[in-house]
Amino acid sequence: MLSRHHQSQAYGLQLEFHESRNKNCTAIWEAFKLVLDKDPCSVLPSDYDLFISLSRHSLPRDKSLFWENNHLLVTSYADNTRRFTPLCDVLYGRVGDFLSWCRQENASGLDYQSCPTAEDCENNPVDSYWKRASIQYSKDSSGVIHVMLNGSEPTGAYPIKGFFADFEIPYFQKDKITRIEIWVMHEIGGPNVESCGEGSVKVLEERLEEMGFQYSCINDYVPVKLLKCVDHSTHPDCALNSAAASTRREVPALYAEQSAGLIVLLLVALASVAGE
Repeated sequence: MLSRHHQSQAYGLQLEFHESRNKNCTAIWEAFKLVLDKDPCSVLPSDYDLFISLSRHSLPRDKSLFWENNHLLVTSYADNTRRFTPLCDVLYGRVGDFLSWCRQENASGLDYQSCPTAEDCENNPVDSYWKRASIQYSKDSSGVIHVMLNGSEPTGAYPIKGFFADFEIPYFQKDKITRIEIWVMHEIGGPNVESCGEGSVKVLEERLEEMGFQYSCINDYVPVKLLKCVDHSTHPDCALNSAAASTRREVPALYAEQSAGLIVLLLVALASVAGE
């Protein structure tokens, strides 16, 4: 069952992406299955090297979208690569999105119900897969890098130890990146645990600055907030003046912004929603 699902993911995405139409999905699937030859607690990120090599394709400039604690919001806003291309929408990321797998006990197929997690062992098939995929995605991203964080997450918007911190930021290719834009999104009605310049977000900002990246930080990026307001249209946070109340932080001398810029963003976002 799961094997057919993985294969259909690959074939389906091959049709969606022009860059991946020349991929051999059978070879990709066979490369993916190599992890079945190993103990479920002994699968390393490097065990997916061949799979990544066979399924890798170019990413559009300025369209990479990284995230923490915002999976469903990211996929909704990206809209199947129409707006952005997060990791879960590239070929090697889509294959494993929302899935869990490992080798079956005393069988040759995939187990999708009783696989080890990070709590059981570090080198489990799923975490190692996402580590390797995250590294490749970071290396292939270029132009303006976008990062969506959850400012309502009780433990903090930016996990100090996590996939973004440990397997994506360290692999950014500085010569390919113009700047990084952080969006700190809050749940409609709160709580507002962290915002730009606060707590773990400040830690992230300081890290990027130390690495020499230009960055900006926006609280409740308007187009994404409007999407969230679709399900909360009567909430006070979604009143027009409230939905447009986005704030920006940026490193000095990054770029000048016109006072009407936010209004233009709002009008563009509204036009986009109306046209869908």
